[in-house]
Amino acid sequence: MPASSEHDPAGGELSRLRSEVARERRKLAALEQVASALGATLDLDELLEVVVPRISQAMDAERSTVYLLDRDTGDLTAKVAQGESYREIRLAPGEGLAGAVTRTGEPLNVQDAYRDVRFNGEWDRKTGFRTRAAVCVPMKNRHGRIIGVVQALNKREGTFSLDDETMLGALATQVAVAVENSKLFLSMVETNAELLRTQDQLEAKIRELDVLFEIATVSASAVDLDDLLEGVLVRSMRAIDADAACVLLADDVTGDLRFRAAAGGEPEAVKRLKIDAGSGISGWVAQMQRPQVVNDADGDPRHSRHISAEVGYHARSVLCVPLRWEDGTGALELLNKSGGAGRFGDDDVKLATVIAQHVSTAIEQARVRARQAQRDRLSTIGQFLSGVLHDLKTPLTVVAGYVRLLAEENDPAVRAKYAATVKRQLALLKTMIGETLAFARGERQLWARKVYLRAFFEDVAEQLRRVLADRGIALVLELEDRGVARFDENKMIRVLHNLARNAAEAIGAAGGTCTIGVRRRADGAVVITFTDDGPGVPESMRERLFESFTTHGKPSGTGLGLAVVRTLVEEHGGTISVESAPGRTCFTIVLPQPARGAEAA
Repeated sequence: MPASSEHDPAGGELSRLRSEVARERRKLAALEQVASALGATLDLDELLEVVVPRISQAMDAERSTVYLLDRDTGDLTAKVAQGESYREIRLAPGEGLAGAVTRTGEPLNVQDAYRDVRFNGEWDRKTGFRTRAAVCVPMKNRHGRIIGVVQALNKREGTFSLDDETMLGALATQVAVAVENSKLFLSMVETNAELLRTQDQLEAKIRELDVLFEIATVSASAVDLDDLLEGVLVRSMRAIDADAACVLLADDVTGDLRFRAAAGGEPEAVKRLKIDAGSGISGWVAQMQRPQVVNDADGDPRHSRHISAEVGYHARSVLCVPLRWEDGTGALELLNKSGGAGRFGDDDVKLATVIAQHVSTAIEQARVRARQAQRDRLSTIGQFLSGVLHDLKTPLTVVAGYVRLLAEENDPAVRAKYAATVKRQLALLKTMIGETLAFARGERQLWARKVYLRAFFEDVAEQLRRVLADRGIALVLELEDRGVARFDENKMIRVLHNLARNAAEAIGAAGGTCTIGVRRRADGAVVITFTDDGPGVPESMRERLFESFTTHGKPSGTGLGLAVVRTLVEEHGGTISVESAPGRTCFTIVLPQPARGAEAA
């Protein structure tokens, strides 16, 4: 019969050592299990659910809790409490034993919890659990900052020792690493998710910007409003993922909506239709100036079913946004969403609204351009008529003068000469009227013929002398070249008459002298100068002298004469320039001439 340990000290010591070794093995196994559990998952809730029971096993405790510190509020939150139905326990800063550990950063080993003033028995009362002893240690991250508390309650055998406190501290260190890793992982997941959301938003914005850029490009390059609207509709359909789209403009008088442009579906059939003011979804939107999304068109009483029947296109979903410009309204309508389960959403409304703003601006600009073009046409017609009337004055003046001379002259030979002059002026008038009609039809013709310079300039000088003599102005002809040139006689007569009239108006009532000079350059070009001894052209006007409606100090001047002169000279391929100083103004016209071989041909 073996001796008892009481009478065998060596055997008792051996038994104690064996018991401690067994306990240490259990602790080591528990630590291994905890370490294995810590590496099993990065989900924080799942991690704590796995770890907390193993902490209780390693500590030989009835219950254990892991508190995490909320940095924003300072509260301690227990994500998991073993054996409780509560999923969360929240302690205010400094509250309870765990709160005291958080405040001091030191472990706490309490053998009788209810004798410690720091203990809060509220959770015992709520759960029916009876806390006897407790050991709490802080969880610290790698920077030494407290991130939570690990707590073990009620040692199953005896009380918590210093070794237990050390053991819990080691476990807390492992749990702290796992919690930090989990938070880092969750932070990365959230960051990645945020990056993905940001990427999606950026891609959406890029698509929107691409569409708006394309719309701006179409607006800049479109020849007319219809081209612009059709280009915008195609890009709007692609951006919003719709099957069809249309632009409706309200009639200025009746308010009825007419389809100005359409894309997808049956566009040509749609353009022939109209919607009564305020009718249909588009009519309501144009009238109320509020966007509408109708993802069940058949269920909306405003839906114009007869339109669908007439064009053979069934609208399931409708997105309609208002158009508005200075003096009109309308609507941009998109039909049948392809993606997003066939439903238009808020993002579609926002993008369609931005597109509608661009469309409204484009319509307004198109109308402004149309009004400006109409004003420009009227202005051009007015300028043209002013020029025609301006040029008609000279031959009419000549005709009137010679008719008066005819009435006073008895010599048949002189009367015949006067009559011939009148006929030439009437022929000139007929030619000018013909040129006017040709200009109105967009025709510009130059009838360059062989002209004998002596006969031409002596005849013109004779006409101008009679016109200028009434104003006390003498005309001198300096004909250095008496040969042949090629130009349009009637147009050059108009040039010289306009220069004479311009000089007469500049010289005024005081009278003076005008000189016409004709010479030939070495290259064969004919150079015609028209000089007067009037007051000269102000320097401020010289740059604009040949522009329409430029005049200075002429009570009856229209500012068209010199503009017509430049046009006629340039039609000949020639140039005109002016030199002016007080007491002398000289216009120089250079008319290039064909080479002799080309002239002969």
